[in-house]
Amino acid sequence: MKRSYIENIRKAVKNTGDYKPTAKQIRTAILKVCPDEENVNQNKLQIVAEVINLIESSAQIEAIHGESTTISHEDKEEILSSDSLGDEAITEETTLTVAQKHDLVAAQASQLQVTLSESEIVEVSQSLNSQIESRSDFIAEIRGAIRSFIDTKANAQKQEINNFVSETIDYATSKFSDNDQQLREGLQEINNFFRSEEARVKELSKSIAAAFKV
Repeated sequence: MKRSYIENIRKAVKNTGDYKPTAKQIRTAILKVCPDEENVNQNKLQIVAEVINLIESSAQIEAIHGESTTISHEDKEEILSSDSLGDEAITEETTLTVAQKHDLVAAQASQLQVTLSESEIVEVSQSLNSQIESRSDFIAEIRGAIRSFIDTKANAQKQEINNFVSETIDYATSKFSDNDQQLREGLQEINNFFRSEEARVKELSKSIAAAFKV
């Protein structure tokens, strides 16, 4: 991704208020609005709004969980930058905050072209370990957690579909059974009607015969 895009968006975000966006947040916002990294300048306002949303969401998460970080601001920038962080950049165990895990999950979901809501990103990030030893292992863990979340959600939807199909068939069977019963009762009523008419005609015939009897 062009560095000029990141700096341009960073400047625009800072001009809107007291925000300090990370490179990772800006990349995530750009990829969400412009997955193909085209027409970035034309969608600048939308990207800026998305960056601010990420910043405020991260701040809310940190405030709720009250977790502290053991790394500096520069290290945080490095961790959140998936383009620059390699295994060699981590020389000892590093502790990630809830906000950092949140941003990494959002970024990986974007790269996988998976759409997750804010609550789903939080849910996935909460399943991750806070201690990491290498970027590759942690990225693999994130992607595995995202796929596991998708599998769980897909299985739940599949069960809902099966339940819907089963309930629909049961409902239709009940309704058709009611119709069959109504048809049987209706045919019986018709049969009884013709039997009654036949008896009435016979009785009438007897009456006529008796009237003309000599």
